[in-house]
Amino acid sequence: MNIFVIDACTLIAYLFDEKGADIFERMLIQARHNEIRLVMHAVNLGEVYYDILKRNDYATAQLTYRSIRQLPIRFEDRIDDPMIFKVGELKSSYRISYADAFASAHTLLLNARLITTDHKEFEPLEKAEVLSVFWLR
Repeated sequence: MNIFVIDACTLIAYLFDEKGADIFERMLIQARHNEIRLVMHAVNLGEVYYDILKRNDYATAQLTYRSIRQLPIRFEDRIDDPMIFKVGELKSSYRISYADAFASAHTLLLNARLITTDHKEFEPLEKAEVLSVFWLR
């Protein structure tokens, strides 16, 4: 089964009906039918929550968060030594944010493909053949 790790910007694009939201919606349907597996690390989910809170009030952010948790996405929060080491390696080698280093490390440790819209952060890793990326837009 194909595994896709979700970066925060993908979920934000979906929530705010930005370009690429329709593609991700189809992926959610595939995940609901167990055709693919969608995975997101809690660090990246926290980034989504922060973005929602920044754009809205607390009640809306809480309601949206609860809705996100109902999506056919496996949310993982484990941060073990291999994750810490991989995050450190990626962050020290590439100009990416700490949260994006988590998404990248998670992708690599699961032998998955990263779903993102963030060309600035992830194109260098794709060009270096570090990550396999599915560009939402």
